[in-house]
Amino acid sequence: MKYDVSILMPAIRTHQWLMLYGSLFSACRKHSWELVLVSPFDLPEELEDKFDNIKLIKDFGAPTRAAQIGALECEGEYMYHCVDDAIFLPDAIDNALIFHKANCKHKDVINMRYREGALYSGQTFPPQFWLAHFHDPLRLPGIPNNYKISLHHFMKTEYFMELGGWDCRFEYINHPLHDLMFRVQADGGILYDSETDATTCNHYMGSSVDHGPIEEAQDKSDMPIFNEIYGKPNAASQRIHLDINNWKESPSVWERRFKDSVPDSYDKLGY
Repeated sequence: MKYDVSILMPAIRTHQWLMLYGSLFSACRKHSWELVLVSPFDLPEELEDKFDNIKLIKDFGAPTRAAQIGALECEGEYMYHCVDDAIFLPDAIDNALIFHKANCKHKDVINMRYREGALYSGQTFPPQFWLAHFHDPLRLPGIPNNYKISLHHFMKTEYFMELGGWDCRFEYINHPLHDLMFRVQADGGILYDSETDATTCNHYMGSSVDHGPIEEAQDKSDMPIFNEIYGKPNAASQRIHLDINNWKESPSVWERRFKDSVPDSYDKLGY
């Protein structure tokens, strides 16, 4: 592998990328890394053609499709899925790498704990937040009460590929992230919580700012698919491995975000 870790995210908030990229230097000082962004928009001028460890892949599809396309381009031994409104905290990635190499097996995952709140005001979540059954919508027959969740996961890239990544029938990546982690646990993998928060993230409530298409996708499309799958016992054990190329069945343009046309910048989305 070319890098120790690939930090991967579907991304549209170009105005936040410079801050995000800069924070990675304090989060990963001892290991090599690349930032893999999948976006309908170009890099901002401050980042364009200036750094050889930024990879931008243009795609106009839904976030899950975009993430899967990006995962196929990751050149790190480990893959860390995150979001583009994150600020990475000092030593977080170094610590995850050191912990995984010392304590984890091939199938094990580190849940990179995050905090989120408006204007980065979020506080550390309690330990039980990372248990699936802490969340009412995840109390389904197919989700055992000892299963954990990880929305920002740190895992072996090779193992991610073996599992077939995310199910790109889902539009937004929240439900397929849960699905992937349940498949990991059904396959014998263990989820470990990161020792500290790894990022602090901004947070848009409901359909505010650019969150409307995400809210709509989760409620109208993703949740019914997820509830159908996990409404049955032993659901994850029956779907551990997917086709890594399932992203090809997802539309090339995400119409919830781009109803009429695809603008050439985030500003032109009109949020």
